[in-house]
Amino acid sequence: MHQRKLDAVDERKKKEAGVYEEAFKACTVTQGGVPYESNGRNTFDDTPEEREAVWDALTQAGGLKFWVAGYKDLTTDQAANDAAYDYWRRMVLKRLWDPRKADLLAPQKPPHPYGAKRPSLEQNYFEVMSQDNVDLIDLTECPIEEINATGIMTAAGQVDVDVIALATGFDGLTGGFLDIDLCGKGGRTLRQYWSDGVRTSMGVAITGFPNLFFLFGPQAPSTFS
Repeated sequence: MHQRKLDAVDERKKKEAGVYEEAFKACTVTQGGVPYESNGRNTFDDTPEEREAVWDALTQAGGLKFWVAGYKDLTTDQAANDAAYDYWRRMVLKRLWDPRKADLLAPQKPPHPYGAKRPSLEQNYFEVMSQDNVDLIDLTECPIEEINATGIMTAAGQVDVDVIALATGFDGLTGGFLDIDLCGKGGRTLRQYWSDGVRTSMGVAITGFPNLFFLFGPQAPSTFS
């Protein structure tokens, strides 16, 4: 992320120079709604040394630039994607000194193409994960069996804890709809309709729920439109 404390004098100069106005204006015409686009080249148009220099610059720039502002074929060419992932993995491994954690957090075989899911913006995340007082359990290998009086029982054994933080992920998109307890035709609730998976009509309506229209919800295009 390359976060840093803002300097009041520097910020005033940027405002007076119109830096932020230009950035907001750029966001309205780019594919990702951010003030930058791909460099317009394909990955293998450049030599390995040139690619490394491009990725180094994007990494140093921070933000979502490694994902958005690099080569245009990142998400359309598997070989190009593999090359970008290999670079990302090499950079991450420099920050992970526990081989077991490294295998889980930056596996040699990626769990999905890089960028197919939004990359997490982080700062010092891998350094924290590398600390001796931080453990990491892969729930795909050792699923949770129960929550009990002292902690969590997984297939690998008991983990005693003081606090459990439930990370709901994208439940924010569907949770609000379900909390309202919407009821459609024939008395069927939305919770029943979505019991085997979330389905919408182009992210703006739901079959069997007349006059229910929404602008921001599951499967909606509004993030980029």
